[in-house]
Amino acid sequence: MRLSAEELASGRLSPETLELAVQLIKVNGYVLFEEVLPRAKVEELFNSYVDILDPYFEEHREEILNPGNGFNDGTNHVRLYLPFIKPFCQEAVIANPIVTEIIDQILGEDCLMTYFATNTSMPGGKNKQPVHADTSSRYGNRYDANLPIANLVVNYPLVDVTENNGPMEVWPGGTHLHPDSWYAPNAFSKPKLAEHMHHIKMLMPAGSILIRDDRVWHRGTPNHSDKHRPNIALIYSANGPRTGSIQIPQETYDQLSAKAQRLLRKELIGYPAAEPKH
Repeated sequence: MRLSAEELASGRLSPETLELAVQLIKVNGYVLFEEVLPRAKVEELFNSYVDILDPYFEEHREEILNPGNGFNDGTNHVRLYLPFIKPFCQEAVIANPIVTEIIDQILGEDCLMTYFATNTSMPGGKNKQPVHADTSSRYGNRYDANLPIANLVVNYPLVDVTENNGPMEVWPGGTHLHPDSWYAPNAFSKPKLAEHMHHIKMLMPAGSILIRDDRVWHRGTPNHSDKHRPNIALIYSANGPRTGSIQIPQETYDQLSAKAQRLLRKELIGYPAAEPKH
């Protein structure tokens, strides 16, 4: 979807766009808004992230390249948790009103932000990831009905995502609507089924916003370009018991908007910003 000039200028969705976006997530599993963040802001985020990623990768190369870490299997995908510092923790990212309008509608206004990280497809990958969902069953094998959405993943691509640089592939239109037991470890193989199902590549300009149910089946693909393909990856969750994991300095928290403070109220407030980690 492309937002109108009025929506982009105000940072607010029209009632019609908001309702459509909510229904698309419920029915299709995701909604994509193209080119929302200004290019200058995206370039700042990209440059700041690469300044962290490249030295981190060199310092931790042996750990990252260990089998089982998701890189040495030929996918060349790296997850890196971000420190809660600027420019990453700016309001346009953590509490973007276009995003919060939607998550409030689906998860409730007392929802939480529970994940602050990145996913990067690095050059040289040869294999696709296995098809998977980003969640597990809430009730194991015991519940054979679909449950309400509990988590929404929000991705901000920091470069144009093309056929060549490792786009995410998504199986839309129902993979998030299976019974809860389908997300348990002994459910039928998603990769086997996915071979025979419709899927699409999430091609999108830098600064777009992708919001998806974390149960949607998807996989990363190899990056055949010579540059990183990073996404900022956030998760918003319905309110419930929560042991915080995002370390937020008190001064940083105090400077956030009331909305951002509410989203992060159960995190580790008053702790120094954590070092990046994979």
